[in-house]
Amino acid sequence: MSRQPNVVWLTLDSVRQDHTTMGGYDRETTPRIQEIADRPDGVAFSSCLAHARASATSVPSLLSGTCPSRHGTYYRESTAFPEELPLAAELFREAGYRTVGVSNNEYAGSLTNTDRGFDQFTLLGSSPTEILRSAGLGNVLKFARNIRRHSVGFSTDTHAHSGAYLLTEIVKRELRRAEEPLFAYVHYNEPHRAYYPPMPYLDRYTEGIPMSGTEAAEIAMDIHHNLVEHIADGCDLTDEEWAALRAMYDAEIAYTDDRVGALYNWLQAELGETVLAITADHGELFGEDDMLAYKYSMHNAVLQVLMVLAGIEGLADEGLVQHADVLRTLLEVAGADTETVQGVDLRGQRREYAISQSPEDSLEPLLEHDPNYDTSQFPAEPYSVIQEKKFKYYQRTYRSRLHRLPNETENIADEFPEKVEQFNRYLNEWLGTEGQQIGHAEAVSVDKATRERRAELAYLDHKIGIQNILDISSKLRWSRY
Repeated sequence: MSRQPNVVWLTLDSVRQDHTTMGGYDRETTPRIQEIADRPDGVAFSSCLAHARASATSVPSLLSGTCPSRHGTYYRESTAFPEELPLAAELFREAGYRTVGVSNNEYAGSLTNTDRGFDQFTLLGSSPTEILRSAGLGNVLKFARNIRRHSVGFSTDTHAHSGAYLLTEIVKRELRRAEEPLFAYVHYNEPHRAYYPPMPYLDRYTEGIPMSGTEAAEIAMDIHHNLVEHIADGCDLTDEEWAALRAMYDAEIAYTDDRVGALYNWLQAELGETVLAITADHGELFGEDDMLAYKYSMHNAVLQVLMVLAGIEGLADEGLVQHADVLRTLLEVAGADTETVQGVDLRGQRREYAISQSPEDSLEPLLEHDPNYDTSQFPAEPYSVIQEKKFKYYQRTYRSRLHRLPNETENIADEFPEKVEQFNRYLNEWLGTEGQQIGHAEAVSVDKATRERRAELAYLDHKIGIQNILDISSKLRWSRY
């Protein structure tokens, strides 16, 4: 590359790799992203493993190239990213980039201090005032007029509506204003549950299911609203309920893929040379380890995620990849500092092991529903998971586990004591060096409304409510637009 390219990083929330077109899924959920991966300078990585299983910890790792125990954000006591470590936006800015961030997930923002270093950062928000301020009057009205195309129509269920259309329009607006070279980080909250795809996508994957798309969406919404109860009851869903849940999740992915495709077309037309990264912060569970969403379990269903890069020659889908490697590669291409990034340059290196970390967690919600719930499988304290291509090992104070992939149900630790010793030795050394925490982040000071939303974000219920849009629209004179 003769000059510094633009760098655009898109994160889609909760997309597991095996539910994408690139992952060989039997539903064509991501054809537009597949087109990007199919470029001569594009690649889809089949073994990208997130650093953590939830946005609160994964996003800080993604935006810093450091492991959870290093930055500490929502890993132990810390609830914000430490000043002692630089974030991607700061590193790009030091290299001469204009930095722009747009997010529909508060964990990718001021709630964790991960908006640090951006010249311009926009959080979509959820109240009428926040949405109007972030998206602008014109975009809000366009969304309202197209509510049946880009959302679920005039429903008052505040968890059913998609923010992907508004987020895409905000990105276009902010990038038009930015000087090049630019670094942009964009965080779509879709297809995060609640799974209720826009109306044109409701029936996309319901063939073979004995119900309509609307009925399937209502089942998905019921499971969302009663998630703790369903988990505590052992995820005892019928075959039809599982099918409905997956169909709605896949339809949400398909709609978000459409928005990514629209943004990609715009980037191609409006920007100069651009490197594009498309990934997910974590995956999603559909009964693996008797879990839903991304709670407690470190199964690869929640760790193995979508990862596509385009705009860098010579990359290949070889070996394990983590987000720290992707960030390191992008920073190297941009000529930026990479000293603090715990990844390898994918243009010529590969990692031997992938390490993911489960944060401190509370099992109280499950025990409140069922005091006899068996919590032994899910320790409350933080722990690390290490894997290579064939084996995966859970290092815990009790009930450590070794699996031969892709089988993640049978514990074979007793059969391969030498492999357990190898992983323990490596992890202990790594935790004593690379895994050591740097700095300590104080809790972010937030107002009452944000704190209430943060409580909801324990299960990340952050969707735009139609009532918010109606509250805004009712105050405006539609005839002017």
